[in-house]
Amino acid sequence: MIFPEKVPGLRLLLGLWVVYTAVWISLEGSLVQVVMMGTATAVLLLGHGWQRWLGGKTVSRGLGVVVTAVSGAVLGAGSGLLTFVFMAVKTGLHAHGPEFTQAEIAWVWNVLPLWTVVWLLVGLGLGLLWAGQKQ
Repeated sequence: MIFPEKVPGLRLLLGLWVVYTAVWISLEGSLVQVVMMGTATAVLLLGHGWQRWLGGKTVSRGLGVVVTAVSGAVLGAGSGLLTFVFMAVKTGLHAHGPEFTQAEIAWVWNVLPLWTVVWLLVGLGLGLLWAGQKQ
């Protein structure tokens, strides 16, 4: 398996992320918006990491599947953890009470293991599909 030197669409996603961030900062806190922010940031960081450390490298099929599965788990866990970071940033930016309720914070905490496992399985599945292709 050969990892691509450039992750397709990463620059476009970065541009969309910058625009979304500028809009997101001015809006009142919304759980959907902050989860989107955390997930998009995790995708960007993972894509940049793939380009930097794996771009153009050839690995065995087994190692490639492991890398995609671990990347999926990192994406799932990173999405939840970055969501917490952005919740804190959003609350700190506005000069009033907390932006997010305890129930919303608890919800993110409770689904974090689910996101990690789901994205691990997505990464594993994509890795197996990629490994099964003829090179």
